[in-house]
Amino acid sequence: MNKLLPILFAILVGICTTLEAYINSKLGKFVSPRIATFHNLITGSIFILTVILLKGNIKQYTKIFNVRPQWLIGGLFGACIIYFGIKAIPKLGVANTLIIVFVSQVTTGLFIDIFILRQDQLHLYKLIGIILLFIGTFFVMK
Repeated sequence: MNKLLPILFAILVGICTTLEAYINSKLGKFVSPRIATFHNLITGSIFILTVILLKGNIKQYTKIFNVRPQWLIGGLFGACIIYFGIKAIPKLGVANTLIIVFVSQVTTGLFIDIFILRQDQLHLYKLIGIILLFIGTFFVMK
């Protein structure tokens, strides 16, 4: 039961990622991919700022000045995710783009867990799983 909420959040991430990618690709056709990316980030920033202000925890933002500088670049990756998705979806489609995104996320996550965080070990089952993901991607894209 204690994993139910995180599982629900993960499902919502998948749904929101798909909807965001689709909507942004449509917006990118009317404006440009750069403008669509910028609009997405501005809209998201306004939304989360509103949530922070309503929750009354804006003072926590001052802690940002005490973190390691490399932990401050996440927004750059967010902008790249949006921009590259806007560029890829019109040519590959939503499903093909997102299956490639999914496989690259799982592969990168496994690499981080094993080689950087050392929270996991690389063994045959994981290698087989990654290979099957690549094979599944091939079939989804056909």
